[in-house]
Amino acid sequence: MGSAAGSAPYPYQVRLAEEGLPELLKVPTGTGKTLAATLPWLYRRLYHADAQVRTETPRWLVFVLPMRVLVEQTTNVIRGWIENLELGGSVGVHVVMGGEGKPDGQWRDKPGQEAILVGTLDMLLSRALNRGYAESRFAWPIDFGLFNSGCQWVFDEIQLMGPALPTSRQIEGLRRTLGTAMPCRSMWMSATVVERSLRTIDKPSIETVVELSAADRSSPLSLRLSAAKKLSSLDLLQDPSGYARLLAKEIGARHRRGTLTLAVMNTVERARDLYKILRSGEAPAVLLHSRFRPQDRERHAREALAAVDPEGPGRIVVSTQVIEAGVDISATTMFTEAAPWPSIVQRAGRCNRAGEAEGAEFLWAAPPKAAPYDEADIRDSVTALSKLEGLEVRSEDLGAMEVTVAEVVHPVLRRRDLLDLFDTTPDLSGNDLDVGRFIRANEDLDLHVAWRPVPESGPIQEQPPTRRELCPVPVRELRDHLKGRSAWRYDHLAGVWVKAGPEAVRPGQVLVLAAAEGGYDLEVGWNPRSKAAVDPLEPDLPSEVAPSVEATGADANTFSPGRWVSLRRHLEDVERAVSVILDELDPRGLSPQHRQAAIYSGRFHDWGKAHTVFQETLQNSAKGAELLGADETKPWAKSGGSGRPKHSRKHFRHELASALALISGAGLLEEVVETDLVAYLAGAHHGRVRIGIRSLPDESPLPEGAERVALGVWEGDVLPSIDTHFGRLPEVSLSLSVMGVGDDLEGHPSWTRRALNLRDRPDLGPFRLGFLEAALRLADWRASAEEERG
Repeated sequence: MGSAAGSAPYPYQVRLAEEGLPELLKVPTGTGKTLAATLPWLYRRLYHADAQVRTETPRWLVFVLPMRVLVEQTTNVIRGWIENLELGGSVGVHVVMGGEGKPDGQWRDKPGQEAILVGTLDMLLSRALNRGYAESRFAWPIDFGLFNSGCQWVFDEIQLMGPALPTSRQIEGLRRTLGTAMPCRSMWMSATVVERSLRTIDKPSIETVVELSAADRSSPLSLRLSAAKKLSSLDLLQDPSGYARLLAKEIGARHRRGTLTLAVMNTVERARDLYKILRSGEAPAVLLHSRFRPQDRERHAREALAAVDPEGPGRIVVSTQVIEAGVDISATTMFTEAAPWPSIVQRAGRCNRAGEAEGAEFLWAAPPKAAPYDEADIRDSVTALSKLEGLEVRSEDLGAMEVTVAEVVHPVLRRRDLLDLFDTTPDLSGNDLDVGRFIRANEDLDLHVAWRPVPESGPIQEQPPTRRELCPVPVRELRDHLKGRSAWRYDHLAGVWVKAGPEAVRPGQVLVLAAAEGGYDLEVGWNPRSKAAVDPLEPDLPSEVAPSVEATGADANTFSPGRWVSLRRHLEDVERAVSVILDELDPRGLSPQHRQAAIYSGRFHDWGKAHTVFQETLQNSAKGAELLGADETKPWAKSGGSGRPKHSRKHFRHELASALALISGAGLLEEVVETDLVAYLAGAHHGRVRIGIRSLPDESPLPEGAERVALGVWEGDVLPSIDTHFGRLPEVSLSLSVMGVGDDLEGHPSWTRRALNLRDRPDLGPFRLGFLEAALRLADWRASAEEERG
């Protein structure tokens, strides 16, 4: 650890490397929790002398941060450690955000590689709940399977997690109850934690806790623990209308040249107001909050965290509560609005953090309004701070004080909620089960927006916003902003961009706003008061790897200009890729029968591409010379043509045809124990066919005599006999009788009954089933990438 970080580890960090990460790490702010979570895990995974320890340490470290501003800083610090260890080519370090592209190629494409994934609780917990924010809905099951198998989760600064804290505890408990393909573990970290907040119905106990020892207190860490600052109050409420002006005057007077001054405000609005006054002063001012587009946020963070020239004017950083978690910043002079006591302790840890400043000042004032916090919490903090007036205090002393904090009752994720979330099929109006209540309090719920030059008729571009364009925005503020303005969302059923009014705004969405209608400023970020046109950003990913807006009937990955791929070859490639991925990951929570079913699902997953509708689409994608030589490979799995025609039937899904063929009784699975599992995985591998099979409102008209249609497949459709690498597949007539709720007239169970039985079986369950879905999907991607490379 010393060679990675450039200094010797503290005793408690060494203990974590030797004994493993605990459930709860309870150490003061500024004592190296990020390193304690990262490098001990890495040591145990790669270097521990005991091979069993290495094997049992999860392959991925999932580092969850409560605030967006921290993500890039934390990622850069961790990357530095990995580079110092010369592991850059073997251990991935990635940011998990929206707009990443398909498939990311950095972590989903290499599931067996050791990796550290950093993101906010919105992005990461939503993926663990099968509702990945700012992600294609058809990729949700992949992330659900991966993030609930073989991961060491780390939750930082848990006092800021809100509803996500009990949610994370419940997910951990439910993983243990329902079973996973590979073990997952979780660690929660904070300097200020009420342990009873960690006790939930499915995870009532805290099994291991690590705190500082006497050895830590006598180590070099003692300098940080003894760092003091003088506490003083400011009276700013004598003129509430001039609050920002009075505060700016005080900060300007107390700021010292050549040093850093930090002001922490409880709301983005007040932070913006203060910054606008301070930026005209002698000392440069920087605004730090989470409501920026990534490149602007990174620029502001770099400016805020850069070294201060001791001979220069110094710097003033104005921040919101994002500064509380993980930001390694040390101010000589600091101001904070009164906040709940855990926040006061965290903010105080950013004043004279390393004990290097003489005469450090910690200033505070009562805010003009308690919101977004509870009024009683503000009142109790004001009372406690008033008793310390004029005293020198240490962060650890503040943390030891008993100051009442109101207990908030959050929605609790129950087993039935998790099981319901397994089905990612939206209702006919495009709505989904909302996981926002399990992640953020109502006033903190976000979605992502991008500003583009949108014509009056709405967006016409195929490519959705990429990461660099996306700005997180509070749901409630955007709803107000959209009164009289326009926004557009992608309708996955219709396959077009549609106008979204305030009532259609939901957490986790990605919306496009008209750049001409304002709402954003380069210096202050999201600003609903701004009427000036927004400077749109170009997408930062080329179209071939950009995230795709996928309609239900889309098959974008089927087209690979210049390279025709036969169905025979593709089935063979995917079957082999499934086997390789399972060998790489070695999921010991799966039975041999589960593994066999996964491999067979690779063998049959695209059988439905032999359907005449699919083959006609590929034929129509090419013309002239593009068709030369292609006839020899029929039926095809992928087109080498340059065109992108739509299927002749609306919403046609070849994987539904594959699943129906597998349950038709064709006699192809006689040696397989888990026949329903093979059919389910084949049907679900594009994220469209889930717990139920149903017709969509605008399906193509049925021919005379046909009784049923679902996702473009008609009752009585025929898959022709085809040659494959394992023999000839027979001609099969497809029946949609499984669309019903119960058994059909011949006593065969419906698709829904089969799928629910798989989801609810004790030896399989949602997490193992999700992992198998992910394995097949990743194998399909891997095989396709290899085919494109020839």
